[in-house]
Amino acid sequence: MKEPANESDFFLLLGSLLTILFSSAVVHQIPGTWGQNLFSLVLILALVGGIWSLHASRRWQLFLLGTVGLVAGLAVVSRFSAWLVFDYLSLLLMVLLFLGMLRLTAGRVLFHGRVDANRLAGSLSLYLLLGLVWTLMYLVVLTLDAQALKGLAFENWRHAFPDVAYFSFVTLTTLGYGDILPRDPLARFLAYLEAVTGVFYLAIVVASLVSIAIQEARDEDRD
Repeated sequence: MKEPANESDFFLLLGSLLTILFSSAVVHQIPGTWGQNLFSLVLILALVGGIWSLHASRRWQLFLLGTVGLVAGLAVVSRFSAWLVFDYLSLLLMVLLFLGMLRLTAGRVLFHGRVDANRLAGSLSLYLLLGLVWTLMYLVVLTLDAQALKGLAFENWRHAFPDVAYFSFVTLTTLGYGDILPRDPLARFLAYLEAVTGVFYLAIVVASLVSIAIQEARDEDRD
């Protein structure tokens, strides 16, 4: 996996992910479907920006951008159709999309390169990607069973996104406030798996940064 092409790579990715999370909370306050439509637009644009920031190979870029295009097309179709199958497909495609971005980011952040601000931004981006992947998986479960999370009124995935993202990151960080609870067996499985992943991720990142710092110190001593 190649190194980042410039120092702003992961800052742009981090900004794109924060834009998705922030916009989902803000547009949630807009009544009717206008807010949901606006969130869909911001989501697509932020995803394109995040993909561009990774400077992936042509094959990866075609896969990721093609997936974004399919998600955008399904978002348009779902606004004029009551078929839930379009929501299922949108969520599944976004799970694949974020997993692809997660794979590319992890390969460029962990265990090689220099410890600098760009790499720290990449580490934080990787953490946000984990939370977003689980957010989407919870939304898949909710689309199949609207009662899967207690304390959350589910209408559709766009409307529920900010609340589910909140639950996902609370679980990832093992805070567990308890205002939203998983009561579906699959939702519970995802919840404890996410908590374990969150703790494990912190250990991996610390080990990665420490090993890189030690290697840099050794290289300087040799010089």
